[in-house]
Amino acid sequence: MTELIRYVILAILASQAAYFFAIFFLYKVMMDWYEWSTFPKPSNIFEKTVNFLTALIFGVAYWAGLRVKIKNWFMKRVYLLGYVFVYIILAVIIYNILNAILKYIEMSF
Repeated sequence: MTELIRYVILAILASQAAYFFAIFFLYKVMMDWYEWSTFPKPSNIFEKTVNFLTALIFGVAYWAGLRVKIKNWFMKRVYLLGYVFVYIILAVIIYNILNAILKYIEMSF
């Protein structure tokens, strides 16, 4: 069971990184796609669930895209590369921490 949890964590972290690169190459298209796939002011549980899952899978990259929105074309790419490198480092750290917790849980049972 913990192996499945590891794969889910890896899939989420990898999809965030992949979306970073998609935003890097196709900034306007990917930012519009994210905005089209979420509800601006969710009013029921379905809309809130859709927003949560979309943010879980692509949210960090979209947040970085919003941070560089006012920059020119070149600086937008430079900042996004910086965000990607920071994200990759943090993703590895987060995965190692969660993996250690899962290993501890495995040994307990």
